[in-house]
Amino acid sequence: MMKYIDLDGKKLSGLTLGTVQLGMNYGIANHDGKPDETKSFAILRAALENGVTSLDTARGYGDSEEVIGRFLKTWKGDPPFIATKIPKLQGDTPVELEKFALNSIETSLQNLGLSKVNTVMLHSAGDIALHGAAAEHAMRSVLNHGYTDQVGVSVYTAAEVEEMLKYDIYSVTQLPMSIFDQRLIANHTLEKLSSRNYTVFVRSVFLQGLFFLNPDTVEDPILVEHAVPKIRLLQEIAHREGLTVAQLAIAFMRDCGGISSLVLGADTSEQVLNNIACFDTPPLNSDTLSRLKADFSDVDIPEIMKVLSRPKQ
Repeated sequence: MMKYIDLDGKKLSGLTLGTVQLGMNYGIANHDGKPDETKSFAILRAALENGVTSLDTARGYGDSEEVIGRFLKTWKGDPPFIATKIPKLQGDTPVELEKFALNSIETSLQNLGLSKVNTVMLHSAGDIALHGAAAEHAMRSVLNHGYTDQVGVSVYTAAEVEEMLKYDIYSVTQLPMSIFDQRLIANHTLEKLSSRNYTVFVRSVFLQGLFFLNPDTVEDPILVEHAVPKIRLLQEIAHREGLTVAQLAIAFMRDCGGISSLVLGADTSEQVLNNIACFDTPPLNSDTLSRLKADFSDVDIPEIMKVLSRPKQ
């Protein structure tokens, strides 16, 4: 059953629809490319009509914001919880950085057809190390203008989380975690965020679709070495548990404490419905959780990301 938390009077679902696919070609297992507007609207409608209340987008996701904005003009239900992101900050002075941040979110709001969103994050975690207090000032200005309820940073590493935690203005983050990538669990970063009452969105639950590749047809030598054996093992464990790989991947992250919502993209409305159904899987038993943590503690994520970060052709 879908879980919800209340954030400033808005209902945030345990699943968030990631919308990068609606704005650009994305995902190693996506062979159909960016869906047309009819398919995009069907994806959004399938989510919002079946318990998902939250959408994740960004200025950097092609025309994702514009697609959502056109869809919202047709949507008759409750307004969704929306998170968007400001691109890498541009400017040499605090005034210039503030102006860039405000212009960016104002453009996002125009794209979305809204006067306010629920969450705004810096898309480049490097901004907090590079600009520090000036970046904090820019994001505080976004808050003070009433453009959002909370601000934060999209991060990749524990070091970036530590930088973010130096500033009290931030209260939300998005970070990558999956069965293959448990680094932020093992080093207690997730626990630390929970102790600070952060809203935590988790992306890359399927590692951009890597989990669904046929290990027999993978040709990239990096993936053959570092991913294929783990994909086979994941399939074996899922089969033994009577689950699909998607069910196992979602249940593992869902059952971790301290996570507010899992950001899952979809290429079709059918995938949306399947992800929602997977979220309803019964809790994993402690033995399965322990084995998943042990068997996948040594996945070489940096090597795998060399492949996943390549531009989509």
